[in-house]
Amino acid sequence: MRWVALFCFPAFAWAQAFTFEIGSPVASQDFATKSAAFVFRTAGCAAPEKPEVSATAEGLVEGTRRTLPLKVNPSSKPGVYAVFQQWTGGRWMVVLKGSCGSAQAGAIVPVGPRGFVREDSKFFTHPATAAEIDAALKAFPEGGYK
Repeated sequence: MRWVALFCFPAFAWAQAFTFEIGSPVASQDFATKSAAFVFRTAGCAAPEKPEVSATAEGLVEGTRRTLPLKVNPSSKPGVYAVFQQWTGGRWMVVLKGSCGSAQAGAIVPVGPRGFVREDSKFFTHPATAAEIDAALKAFPEGGYK
């Protein structure tokens, strides 16, 4: 019985949690997404065509908090999605939310005039909470991302 436990453990250690991975539009290798603000893919879902994903834009425009529901566009590759810019003015970030069965994931992706800001993006094993979104908005550089 001990051997069975030893041989089964590595499978659990290598299992990947459900999460998001972000990239530039060319990373999707799909012509239809080339003008997106960014693309993302789901990872750690046994059926890449099955996750449910949604996105909102959270921003500050002239000091006023704004929330915009965003359309998430599936690419021609299973589990790969594009987010097109649907916001104007102000400072914005995209909040991703997803589920695959009972597993959940979330991400906060700041965007600037040159696209998404990878180094300040945050990834979670749960949908981002209101407090996490507020903290990310407060952490925005004063003049926004360049």
